[in-house]
Amino acid sequence: MTEIRLTYQLYHQWHTDKNISVIGSAFLDNVLLKEQNLIYYFSTVGNETSFAEKLKKLTGHFAVIISKENKIFSAVDLIRTFPLFIHQKENNVIITDSIPAENDWDEKEMENFKNVYCAQENNTLLINWKQLQVGEYTVIDEANSTFEIKAWYHHTGKSNSPPDKKKLEQLESKLVDRTIQYANNRTILVPLSGGYDSRYILALLKEKNYPKLECFTYGRKESHEVLIAKNVAEKLNVKWHFIEYTDELLNSFFSETWEKYSNLNHNYSSLPHEQDFFALLYLKQQNLLPDDAVVINGFCQDIHAGSFIEPIKNFDLKKFLLYKYGIKPDLASYDNSWNGYQEWLVKNRLSKFIVNSVRVYEYFGLDFYLPFWQQDWINFWYELDIEYRTDQKLYADYLLHGIFKKLHINFKKPGFHSFASLYSLKKLAKSILPKQITQQIQQQNSKDKQNDPNNTLFLYESIYERLKDKPENKDFLVNHIHVLYFLEKLKENDQL
Repeated sequence: MTEIRLTYQLYHQWHTDKNISVIGSAFLDNVLLKEQNLIYYFSTVGNETSFAEKLKKLTGHFAVIISKENKIFSAVDLIRTFPLFIHQKENNVIITDSIPAENDWDEKEMENFKNVYCAQENNTLLINWKQLQVGEYTVIDEANSTFEIKAWYHHTGKSNSPPDKKKLEQLESKLVDRTIQYANNRTILVPLSGGYDSRYILALLKEKNYPKLECFTYGRKESHEVLIAKNVAEKLNVKWHFIEYTDELLNSFFSETWEKYSNLNHNYSSLPHEQDFFALLYLKQQNLLPDDAVVINGFCQDIHAGSFIEPIKNFDLKKFLLYKYGIKPDLASYDNSWNGYQEWLVKNRLSKFIVNSVRVYEYFGLDFYLPFWQQDWINFWYELDIEYRTDQKLYADYLLHGIFKKLHINFKKPGFHSFASLYSLKKLAKSILPKQITQQIQQQNSKDKQNDPNNTLFLYESIYERLKDKPENKDFLVNHIHVLYFLEKLKENDQL
């Protein structure tokens, strides 16, 4: 027996016609498909092969479930925007968008979760529940109540192409045109940081003279992130909202509003992302959110450009993940290369922790779109020779001497080009200094207000005070303490 449970009811909702259910939207070339048109697109699926081929032609934010004779096909997009979960017990298979409260914990995944802020691969925090990862589909055989999970897209590339500026410009034009088509004359709201990604999409929209643009920035009012964002908004003449992350505002983390958002978000697989929550709560309370707003976010162009690549000789994926995250995952399906790390990163931390934060927009009644995750766009960067992705070489040069210069917003992010030298010094210090000394240095750096643009030190201490099982040492990294608090609360709520 197979049961389909679809309960998702935020901004986006499921649309069902006969044997097909879809949520979200997708571009087929330059044609936007949603609701009935997206259902119609999948109506000609006859078997697994045709299903996979149709998925490969789409780019966007969607999930789909199709019942076909004694088979059920389901899939998520290439960044798992709308998660799907599968439960199998004896002769019963459930596919759903929301995992019900259970307490059959996977202790190994609990430990991974503490380090990476998400469950790994197809696992969840619960033993009997699995999930589809980025670019995956599943085939459920109703005759024998079994299922297989397969990939229709891989976040890898040949990594040997030289930069082709003309092709990049063509893809950029397509990217912004699709974004404008999706927005459909609604107010575009850009979360504007001091970095390059959000500034890039805002500049592209401004250059296209999109008529309804606003942006918002949050954090400490004296931080360099805020000052750069303010300068960018002023230069582009875009309406700018600033939300100061005061102690009082951050205390809403312990409110019923946060708890409700968190419970809608995690699905036993993702740590709820807290950063944008406080800003949107403030804007909502002050009636500053446009009724028709669609949030256009810069996720995760810096990754595509190569920010994940570190200056390491003789790279070893297993050693790198142990060093960076303290985990020992099964890496049999990954290349032992930066290409392999890229795929692991997108399948796990990026999709389940970073991209999953789009739930906060929907929670506050807003639509969203992530333009830098279009398939043809990311394929360009995946195939680029690693030389041009290291230190984000091509990306920074393209922006600072291109559209940023043209619009007079070519402010460099502090420390952007000093990464390689700083990294080498940190590695050297860590190798020769006693562990206790390096921990003290790390703690001191974390407590420095210059390294705390979002007032997370206050939030860290507030969470620490409420923890029942406190860590022996404070590292002052807010996500490290948040994940402990989250798991502690989760177990309490499920009455373990």
